[in-house]
Amino acid sequence: MSENKSDRMPYQLYYYRQRLLIENIDGHVVDIGSVELRNDTLLWQLDGKDASGETPNDTDVLFNDVTHALSFLFVDGQFTSLPDVSAEYGDRLDNAPSRELVLSELNDRDEQQVR
Repeated sequence: MSENKSDRMPYQLYYYRQRLLIENIDGHVVDIGSVELRNDTLLWQLDGKDASGETPNDTDVLFNDVTHALSFLFVDGQFTSLPDVSAEYGDRLDNAPSRELVLSELNDRDEQQVR
């Protein structure tokens, strides 16, 4: 069970070359989804989760929508199951659109739901 129910984990979400990437505090980066620009609309889809959406061609709106679809459990699972692609992207993410987000770790109630 969680010792501290208010633990919050910071992440950096990136949009780079039609991909959604997320970086954890250890500097590991995983690819969590795709983005397609069609008729001035961004169509996004998270891999491994039934979450997708359409937003105007505006990265702030994209990040707002994607952030609402993310949970600590999903993101933590992606870091557990997907390869670290930080070496593939190197410093190219330094200039990519990004958004910092903080997700709450599981609390006791959440842990019982996933057992």
